[in-house]
Amino acid sequence: MNRSRLSLIGDSLILLLCILAILAISSRTLGSGSGYVQVQTETDTYRYSLSVNREVHVQGPLGDTHIIIEDGEAHIHDSACPTKSCTFQRPISSARAWIACLPNKVLLTIVGANAADLEVDDVAN
Repeated sequence: MNRSRLSLIGDSLILLLCILAILAISSRTLGSGSGYVQVQTETDTYRYSLSVNREVHVQGPLGDTHIIIEDGEAHIHDSACPTKSCTFQRPISSARAWIACLPNKVLLTIVGANAADLEVDDVAN
């Protein structure tokens, strides 16, 4: 009986350490509201701070895309695409989160404030 109690305590301690490790890793990689939103269109790339509330209009091949940056989050408010499915996406604020308007070729990506997150790793043909 004493051996099973020690085993239970040891298992509980290992579980607690695993949970703490997961929380530490996720808090470092999913920092919110402290970075930038990068807006990529077919021809240009723009970067805006999440700490400044603003409205941005960018042009895609189908027309204007209206982006709102507010309270450390960014979302597509309106777009010239036919389905407007990008406007139904929740606002993004976590590093590496993204929203895409595929028909109008506009991509919003959150990049963190630290130097490792400022570089976007992508490949395009």
